[in-house]
Amino acid sequence: MQATSRERRSDATRRAILTAARERFAEDGYDRATIRAIAADAGIDPSMVMRYFGSKERLFALAADFDLRLPDLTATPRDRIGHRIAGHVIDRWDGDETLMALLRAAVTHPAAAERMRQIFATQLEPAIATLAPPDT
Repeated sequence: MQATSRERRSDATRRAILTAARERFAEDGYDRATIRAIAADAGIDPSMVMRYFGSKERLFALAADFDLRLPDLTATPRDRIGHRIAGHVIDRWDGDETLMALLRAAVTHPAAAERMRQIFATQLEPAIATLAPPDT
């Protein structure tokens, strides 16, 4: 039973760090956000951030986990698919601190740019692939 209590505290600490990281990255961007500031926001010692996440880069990658929640595009006319996707992504960016942090960081930090490419590749590419005409 003691392990379960410890696991719950561990999960709560991890969630607090990720929440603080999302807010700090959104506010300061990747380069200016520090492990110390994130730890202070989470109310823990900076060594705990490193214990749970190992590096600022790994913390960012996990904090920047984002679901684009793409709409079903199957009924969208082919000539409107690009417009619909672009509008959807812009709507998702509006007011979402996680995606805003990712966008802001991607401009100056290669790892953040790569994370953004991964999100779009793993979520957007399959959605578009289902709309492609069959090979002839």
